[in-house]
Amino acid sequence: MGSKQLAAVPLFSMLDKARLGWLADQCPPQELPAGAVVAHFGDPAQHLVVLEHGTLSAVYDTRDGSRVRFATVTRPCVIDKAAVLDSGAHTATWTALTPCRIRFLPANLLRGLIDEVPTLRDHVLRHLSAQVNHDRRARVRTATPQPVVQIADWILEAGRQHGSRIRLPAAQQGLGEEIGLSRVTVNRALRVLAETGAIRVEPGAIVVLDPRRLSAATDRTSR
Repeated sequence: MGSKQLAAVPLFSMLDKARLGWLADQCPPQELPAGAVVAHFGDPAQHLVVLEHGTLSAVYDTRDGSRVRFATVTRPCVIDKAAVLDSGAHTATWTALTPCRIRFLPANLLRGLIDEVPTLRDHVLRHLSAQVNHDRRARVRTATPQPVVQIADWILEAGRQHGSRIRLPAAQQGLGEEIGLSRVTVNRALRVLAETGAIRVEPGAIVVLDPRRLSAATDRTSR
């Protein structure tokens, strides 16, 4: 069973059954309740965190008391790959938003697998490149002066990954923390987009009704 769950994680999808079984034995799963901290900001990143079930959120609390939300991720996935491979420290505090099942993969085991399996090395590089591009798009988004453009762009990108119904585990407050806007500003921008017929706002979720209208609203507002 453990090898099947690991095979569903995109990073390990190319490993054969023998290696998946070995990996499952080396890294037994752990069940964590909602609210449990998986990794602390600044702690050495000595293990890759493999999320098999549930939702994790990465935040950073600044000295002035504001909160920056880097990401909210759902299973199956792995987190902080760059920090682990760089032998660095966690750049955010990762917390379980829901009950989660995780595995801690020691960095030396990951490096050993990368050396043994060339396709895994290529796969890891693609994942890291995708993360770099995602972070660059996020920086461009936060530099945009119009909140409606920022929100619309975020919804379009999230929709490409999650489909037409995008869950907001941390609600509109969490979306604001990720983009750098207040909850009130997020609420106003969502209302504007809803009035165009591009989206529908539900408790804890955004439903994309018409991606073309969403893109058009972004284009008109950004001019």
